[in-house]
Amino acid sequence: DEVVVSTLPLQLPDEADVRCLAFDSGSIEGGRGGSLLYATMHALYRLPLAATAAAAAPVLLAGAEGVPGAVDGPGPDARFVDIAGLTVDGEGAVWMVDNNLGASAVRRVAADGMVTTIVANLGRYCDNPAILPSGCLALGASGTLPVLDLGLRPPSCIAGAPPHLDGAPPRTLPADLGALLDRQPDGTADVTIVVSGRTFHTHRLIVSARSDYFRQRLGGGFANGSAQQLDLPDADPDAFALLLLFLYTGVADIPPAQAQALAELADRLLLPELCRLAADVVVARVSAGTVVGLLLWAEARSPAFSELLSRLKAWYVEHLEAVLEGALDAVEQLAAASPKLVSELTRDYVRASKRPRAH
Repeated sequence: DEVVVSTLPLQLPDEADVRCLAFDSGSIEGGRGGSLLYATMHALYRLPLAATAAAAAPVLLAGAEGVPGAVDGPGPDARFVDIAGLTVDGEGAVWMVDNNLGASAVRRVAADGMVTTIVANLGRYCDNPAILPSGCLALGASGTLPVLDLGLRPPSCIAGAPPHLDGAPPRTLPADLGALLDRQPDGTADVTIVVSGRTFHTHRLIVSARSDYFRQRLGGGFANGSAQQLDLPDADPDAFALLLLFLYTGVADIPPAQAQALAELADRLLLPELCRLAADVVVARVSAGTVVGLLLWAEARSPAFSELLSRLKAWYVEHLEAVLEGALDAVEQLAAASPKLVSELTRDYVRASKRPRAH
């Protein structure tokens, strides 16, 4: 068989180098190439191996370059001392070894970037974790082989599935539809959708079945129901590429940089499930420096964003001290832009302050 070697365009920050790599096959069932996970000393990144330009850029999952520490929490706030190996379980969570002065910790990074320390001190230096078919986590160590019985779900490549006689992976509907989308234009598409000048070749039956918006626009009861081209002149084409992938495969591998645009577009095109998924990514990446802008953005959106707005308000109230210390200018901007929102946040903070705290 012919082997194709490709070089990925990867630019690392100054004085950073790749310490370890892992492959996440979580999106293969959707007809795409999965994701490459890589870590420097202090940060963890995801590089989607997808065809769309929007999904091709590395995404920081957790940690911060050049900022060491042993801190759990949401991705941007978490810190690592010295990452020394990583692996991915069957649920898409990353398991890594983080070393600190010769003592190793086992830490878990969820798909949304949330970092949790599972074992704080293994009592020895370890590296190169691996998940066994039994669900145990094996670690490399000098002269020993520590094995932690964590009940993990092994990745599909070692889950014990029977081999296929022809060596090919099993065919699935999402995979086949994802491949169909990748092949466009191949002469099978019967509707083109032009998004801010960028053309997407699609299949009327698929997009109509998956989206009420397109069912209405392409149905026989509308003037343009038999149209062969639809225009979305004021939409983000990169966000639409992700939305189209979701329509064909049900997969939503959402880069944080696209989450807001995708949430808006999904709401507009009557896809509440995708809108909620994008909102989850927004909340997972919120920080003291971004929460004010996100609050104003969510407040200006449709009622479909009310739940997201409530979650952002709760985050602001819980982290008010950090926001005041790190983003005072943004707080002043919030007061000037939306006095009503400031009043609601003040009320929520007072109510939270009166609740008895758990000891």
